[in-house]
Amino acid sequence: MKLLRALTGKTLGRGGRPLRIAYGRIFHEANAYSPIPTTLEDFERIHHLEGERLAEVCRLDGAELRSFMPHAELTGFCQAARLAGGVTTIPLASSLAVPGGPLTLACYEQLRDGLLAKLCAAMPVDGVYLALHGSMQVHRLVEAPETDLLRRVRGIVGPTAAVAASYDLHANLSAGLIEPADVVVAYRSNPHWDLAPTGFRAGNRLIRVLRGELRPVHAWRKLPIAIGGGMTIDFVPPMRKVFRFMKRLEDDVRVISASLFMVHPYTTAERIGWAVHVSTNGDAALAERLADQLADRAWEVRKVPPPRMRGVDEALDEVKGGLWRRLGPVTLVDVDDIVGAGAPGGNTRIVQALARDDRGLKAFVPVHDPELVEALWAAPLGSRQRCTLRGTPGYGSPEVELDAVLSAKGTTDSGRALRLDVGSFHVAVTERGPLPIHPSFWTPLGLDAKDADLIVQKNFFHYRMFYAAISFRHLPVVSDGATSLTRIRDRAYDVPMHPARVVDDWRPYDPILKRAQAGEGAAAVAT
Repeated sequence: MKLLRALTGKTLGRGGRPLRIAYGRIFHEANAYSPIPTTLEDFERIHHLEGERLAEVCRLDGAELRSFMPHAELTGFCQAARLAGGVTTIPLASSLAVPGGPLTLACYEQLRDGLLAKLCAAMPVDGVYLALHGSMQVHRLVEAPETDLLRRVRGIVGPTAAVAASYDLHANLSAGLIEPADVVVAYRSNPHWDLAPTGFRAGNRLIRVLRGELRPVHAWRKLPIAIGGGMTIDFVPPMRKVFRFMKRLEDDVRVISASLFMVHPYTTAERIGWAVHVSTNGDAALAERLADQLADRAWEVRKVPPPRMRGVDEALDEVKGGLWRRLGPVTLVDVDDIVGAGAPGGNTRIVQALARDDRGLKAFVPVHDPELVEALWAAPLGSRQRCTLRGTPGYGSPEVELDAVLSAKGTTDSGRALRLDVGSFHVAVTERGPLPIHPSFWTPLGLDAKDADLIVQKNFFHYRMFYAAISFRHLPVVSDGATSLTRIRDRAYDVPMHPARVVDDWRPYDPILKRAQAGEGAAAVAT
């Protein structure tokens, strides 16, 4: 029971009337600077389940997000319902795709309308839980898609039902993501390991609202920060003290939830910015006071300088001249081409530098180039290929002429992949955006991550969970691509925004950043 109390922070919500709660997910993080739109096929390939098939994977012996993690938000929610007792859970639909370009309107409407149709068929329900991201973007949709979805859900279930929403902590928080929901919670870890605990927290609080234990009131603040200072990993400075403060807030029985949103800045949504949210049990004054305190703590971390960025050749020279590679592969984080933040992964500049001078380094470099995969797929293994690496079509990366040996072919989560050996380095050319978060990415290509001098990552943080035992040095490298920080600094904003401008106080800009975005506040659309 002590463990369960630690998980919930409060009680399990047992007792009271039987409940019917529906649950589902539409989850995607969009990058407006990617030339590749996200389509329904991207969801169907990664994760798209409905009805009883969804219920089957949301058990403790299931695998909710196969290839990512077995237990995610919906599994956590189902466990909260099981422990509360007397709760019938109704699976709707769950759809998730790897971050990428904005969704096509047809894709979003098909996912949304499918979920809403299942909700209509399940009525009446007492509540709904949705696992969302908060930085999704849809071509030609004038408002945040999560706002559109939540408003329509509220229109179906009516004002007396309760709605819970969980978000990635990189959500772009707005009134439309809060006002239709009774319960709002976010991930509490970066890298994100706590998906199942987040769903558990959301489900626990939703059940307690429905059983009369909680009466949530909300307070939130919006900060003029596009990119935070320092490292935004939750368990190291400077963010560690902020996350510990949120934990202390939730230790107070009067506090339902406390969340920080370190925005995903690569959408073209209006009024981008960090945000904090606090919900208390009926005490509006307390919620307002704690939201101010949490905002002040988050605001202070902007002063911490970010990690030093290297140019490509500078980073390669550092790996060559240093001792870290003797302990395991040094990680080069390709900051401007982060597939985990929606970039396509087709930056060729690191390969270009290695082709000029590989420095004798055994380097593993992933590059998205579907046209080259297609051109070489039928070529015999061991053959020498004079080929041109162009990267993602339409991405503008430089063409790199290679004299390579085609050493392996394999199928990965990034589709068909080729291994090209050039001098001392290896290029994994992939059919879809490469995301080698786990060392096993290299196995189908006959490579062992432990053997490398350096590995290029297309992910800011999450890979660290899986490479922690073998990679101890991490170098951020800048080049040019969809996640270039220059895009964020040079973008036009409604208010002065850190780090492009020096801003002394967040308070004058909070009401401007919280104004309703385009389309928000509109009348509910009939479904």
